[in-house]
Amino acid sequence: MPFFGRGVEETVNPEQHTHRWPFGRPGSQLRYAAPLLLALAAACNGQIGGPGQSTEPGVGPGSSGGDGAESGQPPEDVLDSAFCQTPQPGSAPLRRLSNYEYTNTLKDLFSGVAGVASTIDTAVATFPNEPESLGFHNNASFLTVGPLVAQKYLDAAEQIAAVAARAPGLVSCDPAALGELECARDFIRTFGARAYRRPLTEAEVASYEERFTAGSDGYTFEDGIEWVVFSMLQSPNVLYRVELGQESAGDVTEPTPYEMASRLSYLLWQSQPDEELTRAAAADELGTPEQIEAQVRRMLADPRADRLFEYFDQWLDTDLLSNMTRDPAVYQDVVSGLPGLLQEETHTFVKSLFASPSGSFGELLTADYSFVNGALARHYGVAGVSGDDFVRVDMPGRSGVLTQGMLLTRDKATRTSIVRRGLKVRTDLLCGLVPAPPNNVQLDLEGLGDGLSQRERLERHRTEASCAGCHQLMDPIGVVFESFDAVGRSRTEDEDGRPVDTSSSISHTRDIDGPVANAAELGQRLAESEEARACYVLQNFRFFYGRDRTDADRCSMAALSVAFKESGYSLSELVVALTQTDAFRYRPVITPEKP
Repeated sequence: MPFFGRGVEETVNPEQHTHRWPFGRPGSQLRYAAPLLLALAAACNGQIGGPGQSTEPGVGPGSSGGDGAESGQPPEDVLDSAFCQTPQPGSAPLRRLSNYEYTNTLKDLFSGVAGVASTIDTAVATFPNEPESLGFHNNASFLTVGPLVAQKYLDAAEQIAAVAARAPGLVSCDPAALGELECARDFIRTFGARAYRRPLTEAEVASYEERFTAGSDGYTFEDGIEWVVFSMLQSPNVLYRVELGQESAGDVTEPTPYEMASRLSYLLWQSQPDEELTRAAAADELGTPEQIEAQVRRMLADPRADRLFEYFDQWLDTDLLSNMTRDPAVYQDVVSGLPGLLQEETHTFVKSLFASPSGSFGELLTADYSFVNGALARHYGVAGVSGDDFVRVDMPGRSGVLTQGMLLTRDKATRTSIVRRGLKVRTDLLCGLVPAPPNNVQLDLEGLGDGLSQRERLERHRTEASCAGCHQLMDPIGVVFESFDAVGRSRTEDEDGRPVDTSSSISHTRDIDGPVANAAELGQRLAESEEARACYVLQNFRFFYGRDRTDADRCSMAALSVAFKESGYSLSELVVALTQTDAFRYRPVITPEKP
């Protein structure tokens, strides 16, 4: 498979490749070619590019529940069914590292090596954004490698290798004392095992020794190490979470111990295994549910567990707050750096819930308190808080994350968006679907009547038959948040000085239909809703497993639902439960394709 780049033609094999350098030996300015597998994803997914699935919120395949709710069967009965008496792992697609996972992995890999972390940040900042599927950016079907992604991986490997190879702390042995080749061999084995997340085979060690020799011949030891690092960072064993599973005569097998270590580390830390996980894998101590659970609880107590907030950032859209712009003529006295403050508010709030098994889904949606620092307190009009530290304060009328930054991510520069706020709740908290609007529909509310509030214009809009079907799913939900403006402050009047009315009536849900007075009441309804609880389990499944659930996952979904209920709907205990399912502990056997 030929790969062309930087004036170098290279015939690529995943681990052994030869160069034809048309310009002679590479010097410090010559850019190398990369052993990137542009077609690797196509070989495993059957295509380059994702399946024909919409990336727009609320559009495309999917539905609420997934634990037996569609058939009306309780999850406990699903688990007792004959189907669930043998492991049912569902699919296990090849997963390329997301940009976030790539950043964390390389920073952990080069931890303690001066100058590399900033180089990683600089390189990753140029990566293209991943496509969004079902609200998340880590769906394995969409994380394919096209020419642009391949080029960016090449650029990053070149920049990182050049800095790392000459920085103190990368190579632990002394080439002058041990001998350059022997020291390089030691580096290849130790660094390679961490990069590949498993011990290298002898053939892989020999291959990298050849690269070291080619890179250092006539040059320096550091040049040879640079060649090794540059090549290694582009191996599919680094860029992908490669799993082959243990040998099995059946259709289902278990991941190898090292593969299980990676499953744990990427679920909890969004990064590579640490020394303890690697030690446990080497000792074959990651095979039982008890062994796995012990590691999970250890890992949740580690500061790296804060990376779990990536799930909440994507689920709640707080990762979009940096794009927030507001008209200063409409929203005056907005505190500087508001998007970052709002994101930190949610991070601190969620972290407080994860600090204890009692931190629940209900509290996530109903808490009448939040966390603010001095600047955000001034913005909200909360007295008695100063300084940079975020502290807990009572905020009557608030309702957990529903009235934090997630509320604002889709608002307009000059007003709130009732439609988009309602769409967010309908699609991401109830896992419902809202069809895309017809191509000829009027999307501008300004022409629906002068002197009307946004609520009144939408009510008029819903009198049109072609609009009512979709808008009745969104507008009545979005209305209840109108007591909060587009910068998150409480209000009694809208942008035009008209009194806000948050009373509404919800419909087309499984268990929260009926009148609702305000955001706090809606939060209480959602917190007690089996539909919302099932949706939260499904959203966890989608993000942490990197794919949507299928019918084959009904045992895993049922197990998660039962564990969630038995824990009192604990957020942290659901994460533990994610590591106990068939989908996590097993995988289908890879069947070689016939020629």
